[in-house]
Amino acid sequence: MIDINRILCPIDFSVFSDHALIYAMKMAKWYGAQLRVLHVMPPLPASSTSELAGMSRQLTVKNLKSAIERHRLPEVDVVADLVESDEPVSRILKAAEAYDVDLIVTGSHGRSGIQRVLLGSVVEALLHRSGRPVLTIPSHVDPDRLAAGASFRGIICAVDFSKASLEALAHAFSIAEESDGKLTLLHVIEMPPELEQPPEPPDYNIAPIRAEAEAERLTRLRALIPEHARDYCTVQAEVLEGGASRQILREADAQHTDLIVLGVHGRNAFDLAFFGSNSKDVIRQAHCPVLVVPAGRRSRSMRVAS
Repeated sequence: MIDINRILCPIDFSVFSDHALIYAMKMAKWYGAQLRVLHVMPPLPASSTSELAGMSRQLTVKNLKSAIERHRLPEVDVVADLVESDEPVSRILKAAEAYDVDLIVTGSHGRSGIQRVLLGSVVEALLHRSGRPVLTIPSHVDPDRLAAGASFRGIICAVDFSKASLEALAHAFSIAEESDGKLTLLHVIEMPPELEQPPEPPDYNIAPIRAEAEAERLTRLRALIPEHARDYCTVQAEVLEGGASRQILREADAQHTDLIVLGVHGRNAFDLAFFGSNSKDVIRQAHCPVLVVPAGRRSRSMRVAS
């Protein structure tokens, strides 16, 4: 399973960051992890008096503590951090590295400057630049999910058999174990099998080709399920055909899923194109939280049990 010992939750005092804090508290309680709640406040103008600056900081500290107390869960170790910067994404990532966090939990809200033009939001910038798993809580999350205490009883993990998706699957299994939930391994065939293996004339019957492709992918999915997995959660495998993001979102809504888990490839120009399509569509449109797990940057405190 995956060990999560340190969680970072950046907040901006909006209702959206409140949603993120609710989930971060729940995750910290599940794993017995330390939760570090970070607020990045813009620096005051140089012309500001020291008295005014001090009052502004005191008010921000009060708001930070108030936000934590509203959602604090018993026995959760919480640390509050306040920093000043006009580059919130950089400071969040710096804090993640400094404290070697295993998970960043954030609400999908907040826009600033050039990042808005290039990436759309602070959250998207984090997703592009973070080498650590990021749990995004959508601004339109169902209120019933929050009232239920941020439960992850239904989980979908998209699997394309890449290294990234297999690392994401390890996280999905771990969360399913912690929540005693139902995990669906979902593979989407985006290119019709008959285009990959066109039938020989005069045999134009494509049904056997599609059936064979689906059976082959389903067998590969089931082989990824550890023998002991069903001792602590319900696991199923599904293969669908169509656009990946559309099918993931459709299946998540059909199953009333509480969490979608995605693996993404390395942080480079090629991944930017990948992230700009399927992953971004899922994160923007999902009605439930989405966990994005980058490949190859698992923190030292995270390990997959043999």
